[in-house]
Amino acid sequence: LERNLQNAKDLFQSKLNEIFGQKGDGWVEKRLEEICSIKHGFAFKSQYFAKSGSHVVLTPGSFYEKGGFRDQGEKTKFYTGDIPSDYVLNEGDFLFAMTEQAVGLLGSSLVVPKSGYYLHNQRLGLVQTLENVKWDNSFFSHLFNTMSFRRAVQLTASGVKVRHTSPKKLGAIQVSFPEDIDEQKRISSKLNMLASRTQRVKNKYNGELIALEELKKSILQKAFNGEI
Repeated sequence: LERNLQNAKDLFQSKLNEIFGQKGDGWVEKRLEEICSIKHGFAFKSQYFAKSGSHVVLTPGSFYEKGGFRDQGEKTKFYTGDIPSDYVLNEGDFLFAMTEQAVGLLGSSLVVPKSGYYLHNQRLGLVQTLENVKWDNSFFSHLFNTMSFRRAVQLTASGVKVRHTSPKKLGAIQVSFPEDIDEQKRISSKLNMLASRTQRVKNKYNGELIALEELKKSILQKAFNGEI
């Protein structure tokens, strides 16, 4: 079961790398700085962090290592201080984690799920696409989860205990993508479908592993009680 679970994870990553490695007609190669700017977040003061409030400060903990928005539950940081309007995020905004507070986090991305509620914190980079650039959030989320892109981000980072990168360093990374927005959406739709199927398989194997662990505990308990 553990091998099957790992195979399911590897299958999606393999397909991801295959699609972005093969490229195709209409694909171009550009530096990130040629298609977008990356804006630094605001240094919100920790003295105004609270367990409740009208706004939430996004942190590196708001990102999954594989990319995507993570609700932090009880660890959510609300903010009760003055809020600069330029750092209130909108639904669909695209952010990078520019610090690695957990292994694999550096370079992960998320799409903001709600307008007027989340705040753009320091160490997070907000993508602002340049004029006439076609950008599908889902497509670029997958692109930024490829092994080649993550390795490129790692090479830009500095620091020992906690590694960081910057908008300027990220901007120098080369990326390949189709300029046609419809092609971006076609590819992302295909990958989203595969990701959904892969997740269902992973959930199945995880459920069976949990059941086996519970069975093991039950048998051991009965053995210690002399019931076997």
